[in-house]
Amino acid sequence: MRAIIFDVDGVIVDVRESYHMAIKETAEFFLKREIPLEEIKRIKFSRGINNDWDATYEVIKEFGGEADYEELVRVFTDIYNKLKFKEKQILSSEFFKTLKEAGAVLGIVTGRPKEDLEFVLDRFGIKKFFDFTVDEDDVVDKNLRKPHPFPLHLCMEALGAEEGIYVGDNRADMEMVLYYRKIYGKPVKFVHFRKVVDLDLPADFSTDSEEDLRNYLLREVSPSREAERVSPP
Repeated sequence: MRAIIFDVDGVIVDVRESYHMAIKETAEFFLKREIPLEEIKRIKFSRGINNDWDATYEVIKEFGGEADYEELVRVFTDIYNKLKFKEKQILSSEFFKTLKEAGAVLGIVTGRPKEDLEFVLDRFGIKKFFDFTVDEDDVVDKNLRKPHPFPLHLCMEALGAEEGIYVGDNRADMEMVLYYRKIYGKPVKFVHFRKVVDLDLPADFSTDSEEDLRNYLLREVSPSREAERVSPP
């Protein structure tokens, strides 16, 4: 069985006015100066930093500041909670409904804390479409969080999948899939959905179109494609 697993930020939800701004405002709180948003994005995406608390910490260091990590998390969380209602749904509910009606098994692997994941799934009414989710709180050891492939392994095992497709938007997503192939040995394709963040990443499929993404995924989980995978040569 082949599962389709999604990242959340930048794929299902546009976080440019929430998480990205929370990084900026938290860094500015500690640095006592304005930081251009483009610099925030450069540091986060060029270094493949998945966790936004870690990204904030790196921004502060980059500009010569320092911060207690626990205080940083507290400040960041307060700011994000004021901004989270600015998040916009990217992939439509109809998109996920179509995949489910085609028999697809869907999962989520995200760097969001559990509370933030539950918030966005409930807010947009899409929780019912996912068979299993893995969030940041599910991986206690920080060393095993994305881009480490362990979160993807957790999701694949819970779904009972022998093959998979991971839909992500950044370098950490790509690296997680590559490491997964090497460590766990199961075939998982990386699909780069570049609707929000248009990075130059190697991928098995790349698009900024919901329609093209839907059509690609439907082909990948179609019964005829499944038969091709299990039929002897």
